Amino acid sequence: MLNENIKRCRKQKGYSQETLAQSLNVVRQTVSKWEKGYSVPDAVMLEKMAELFEVPVSDLLGGPQETAEQKSELERISAQLAVMNDQMARELGRRRRLRRILLIVAAVLLSLTVCVICLVFLSLPVDRAIESGDISQTETLLVPSQLYSQDEIDAAIETIKTDFAENWNGCKLTWIKYAGDAISKEESKERGLETIVLLSSFDTLRLPDTSALNENATYLDWNWILTRAEDGSWTHIDHGYG
Repeated sequence: MLNENIKRCRKQKGYSQETLAQSLNVVRQTVSKWEKGYSVPDAVMLEKMAELFEVPVSDLLGGPQETAEQKSELERISAQLAVMNDQMARELGRRRRLRRILLIVAAVLLSLTVCVICLVFLSLPVDRAIESGDISQTETLLVPSQLYSQDEIDAAIETIKTDFAENWNGCKLTWIKYAGDAISKEESKERGLETIVLLSSFDTLRLPDTSALNENATYLDWNWILTRAEDGSWTHIDHGYG
């Protein structure tokens, strides 16, 4: 190959790329491109190199030298260089087309990935707390009672937690407990029904537009009022601050 022959002859003469470039009145980058096969010298430059390296031009081209009867030396060299340039141009064109195809494929894959990610995010709820009340980390605080057993208090607490999860969209229940015998007795007396009062704390996150609560707030000692039904179950009838 021409590029390999140029490099071999240059080293045999002990020339650096810079030295050869100066001798030929070109820049070093031009010599580097010749030796890497990125470009080829023209016929005149090839003759100068052959003279400088003290070798026939055919040695640089790597092929047999044609007779004068067939074609002059300069014409033969020009034709051979033209063929090499054409081959290099075709190879560069093929590489460019391949790069364009790869870029198009990468862009399509990236677009598809973005679309899939968008679809996944759009299919998820904007905020889990919007769809329901969050009771996943609710702490139940124990308060002793002489009016109710712990099972009865727990049943009342579960009633409120169920209602909170279903209806208190955008809120997170942090803790809940029995309010105490004194408050429950007072409520039972005022209502004329067996009543139990619970206290809790909850945070508001992202609330529905219809909510009367303040967004991103914490409500402490919130009252939950339940009455006993005939079957012994608790019914949530009221809530708020006392």
